[in-house]
Amino acid sequence: MSSALPPYTWEEALREFLLHKEAAFSPKTVRYYRAQLITLVRWAETEDIPLDRFGKRHMDRYLVERAKSGRRPLTIRHDCVCAKALLKWCSRNDILKRNPLAEYEVRRAPKPPRHMPTDEEMAALLRATRDYWDLNKNPAARFQDGRKRAFHRDRNFAILLGLADPACRIGEMLAFKVGDVRPREREAVVRESKGREPRVLPISPEWAEALEVWLKVRARIMAGQPDDEGWLFLTESGGKMDPLAFLRAFQRLRDFAGLPSAMCLHSIRRYSLNRLSKTDLLAAQRIAGHKETKTTLGYTELDPAHVRGAHEAAGIARAILGTRVENRRKRLI
Repeated sequence: MSSALPPYTWEEALREFLLHKEAAFSPKTVRYYRAQLITLVRWAETEDIPLDRFGKRHMDRYLVERAKSGRRPLTIRHDCVCAKALLKWCSRNDILKRNPLAEYEVRRAPKPPRHMPTDEEMAALLRATRDYWDLNKNPAARFQDGRKRAFHRDRNFAILLGLADPACRIGEMLAFKVGDVRPREREAVVRESKGREPRVLPISPEWAEALEVWLKVRARIMAGQPDDEGWLFLTESGGKMDPLAFLRAFQRLRDFAGLPSAMCLHSIRRYSLNRLSKTDLLAAQRIAGHKETKTTLGYTELDPAHVRGAHEAAGIARAILGTRVENRRKRLI
């Protein structure tokens, strides 16, 4: 009698794959794979295609149907990337004898345009954090008392400048605890990051000053409260800030400043890494927390003025002609 176990179902394979991802990656990554793969699993079960019989032609059919249903090319690319990851993991963990998509090519998708803020736009955004609560510039702010206006002004200024200065992600910024940020030592420790690897970030004197101002406000808010959990940035009630709540505050400030709607929170990180990478690519990679340099390069836009400056600094023609003139002088001597 054969002792072979019955083949895995799609549901069983997906459950174990996501369990592996949960053990090794962030919750956001797990949600990404679950969202992309649950649709594939349902499609395969509806089409009565067992996991161990799935192949390239089935992948083609699935992607064509996704395209016909109105899915964007980038979404279809993610569908394919996640399917390949699942089946590769299954083949490496004895769920499948082989990886049926090992040689399947992932279709490239056109990159959507991403807004790169200018220096002027970033300055306007930071200026808006103060002007929004200024009664002379925004009369609607009169509905909040002075202490609340100062609270939101100093907190949001410190957060936005922190997103720009060490190019933090919003999740990393709101996960800071008071002890993680040391303005006097000019450094901050990111303990919760996308790659789950802590890193030490430099702090500029400007952000250190903004943090000192905010910490005084925070101390006043938390004075006498016994259940301080230590979060650096707080809500009015003293709890941890939610990224979605701050996103709404950012959108109000962006609109108040008259900035384009294409500018999002991640645009601030893109702006910072673009400037950093033009100065020192490896330092930018370290600050960003990227494992590969090509990821950091994806944030870089070489504008004509920068290229022209680099070309002038290299002085190629000057070096060649200068050498010829020097050799001619030596011959004359």
